[in-house]
Amino acid sequence: MKIDKRVVGAAAVIAAVAAVSLIAWVWIGGVEFDEPVARIYKNGEPVYTVYLSRITAPYEINVEDANVIEVRKGEIGVTRADCPDKLCVKTGFVSGAVPVVCLPNRLEIRIEDDARDLDGVTR
Repeated sequence: MKIDKRVVGAAAVIAAVAAVSLIAWVWIGGVEFDEPVARIYKNGEPVYTVYLSRITAPYEINVEDANVIEVRKGEIGVTRADCPDKLCVKTGFVSGAVPVVCLPNRLEIRIEDDARDLDGVTR
């Protein structure tokens, strides 16, 4: 059985074009692997979801007049609280795995990665 060199060459070209196309699609942003998302919980229930990489201008979120949360591009933090110890304010702005917690007001801010385009097996 003789293999035609033209067929092998055409297959190699097609494979190379497919690989380059896939790499370009992922590089341009066709698949979003990790996007930092701040989830704000009150009494254990989610009340706000903030996509930190999409913030264009800082803004504040008032949570039941007990906590004021400032959102900036890539980070989030509690700036005012009516609790006595103010540990949530002292935590400062976070952008990673460290949560912000206000126990007296039952408030929690968690930052997670939102990989919407991946399935449960890939994660």
